[in-house]
Amino acid sequence: MAAAPVAAEPISVGVIANLTGTDVRTSVNMTRGIEMAVADINEAGGIDGNPITLITEDSEYRLQEAMNAANKLYGVDNVEVAIMFGGSSLMIPVANLAQDKGRVLINTSSSSSKLGDYPGTLFSVLPLDDIIGKKLGEWVAERGHKSAAFVVPNNTFGTGLMNAAADAFVASGGEVLAQVAYTEGNPNYRADMQTVANVEPDAIIAAGYGDDSRTIFKNAQQLDIAAPWYGAYPTIFAIDDEEWMSERFFGVDNGGASLKSTMELAERYRAEYGEEPLSHVFYGYDAMQIVAKAMELGGTSSSEIAASLPEVVKSYEGATGKITWDDRGQRIDPPVEFVEFKDGAFHILGTGE
Repeated sequence: MAAAPVAAEPISVGVIANLTGTDVRTSVNMTRGIEMAVADINEAGGIDGNPITLITEDSEYRLQEAMNAANKLYGVDNVEVAIMFGGSSLMIPVANLAQDKGRVLINTSSSSSKLGDYPGTLFSVLPLDDIIGKKLGEWVAERGHKSAAFVVPNNTFGTGLMNAAADAFVASGGEVLAQVAYTEGNPNYRADMQTVANVEPDAIIAAGYGDDSRTIFKNAQQLDIAAPWYGAYPTIFAIDDEEWMSERFFGVDNGGASLKSTMELAERYRAEYGEEPLSHVFYGYDAMQIVAKAMELGGTSSSEIAASLPEVVKSYEGATGKITWDDRGQRIDPPVEFVEFKDGAFHILGTGE
């Protein structure tokens, strides 16, 4: 009798995302991007005939839950690699855990320069704050603004980006009049915005996301602050009064939207989910694709994945453009877009690297 065919053994990849709690929309977009990549990979035959399966854990955007998720994935499910969405205050402790366990962590959303402290463990498809912050500070100065006030969350992401942008703005001849680092989760930021109103800056340079950014914009409008806003990753800000923010909000965002592959993936996302994709769809998609290609190249263990990833990105150009890493596995020279919010949507004013 002929032997029964052996079923292909699934390869598990972990996903850590805040599917409840703060900033859910961007996290869900990242997760969907990963799922779209897995569908493409499995349709093409998986990894040497073995399909990829995802094990997704909810971090709730809370440190303890993020650590619980990582411990389960690495310690119980025994995944060799996890892809994570979360702020730097979550990503860094999880990176420590991954390093201790000899596993791999792929960063799709955090941007603290401290993430470069985990070479061989943590690899980023998102550029770090020192790159985006520098470009943001330089651009605000290039647009003729002589003074600025900063409004950022008081966390690793916010203060790191503020420091990089402030240094670049000052180096370009600008003057920093105020630096507001607000406490996340407050119902009102009127006092913080009053500080900004008092110094009357030419421009406001900001970082933020979710309900906090929505409230900050509302308080600024109530105080009749006329200065234009310049945000890092502006598409993750939440805007209620689109008319008020029209032609008042600018920013530096991750680039690649004009690439053919990106536009095709965006169209596919719209058809499947009935909404416009955020940039994190593309970062999730690229993260999963480079992991799969690393598995194909060198093997599926964490050490093999870590060794193969730098080789894979040398020839990979995906939905977020060409990925170039430094020797820490951190993205450098990323494509960026300079955008303006107008008539309810962001419009690209220019691109660069």
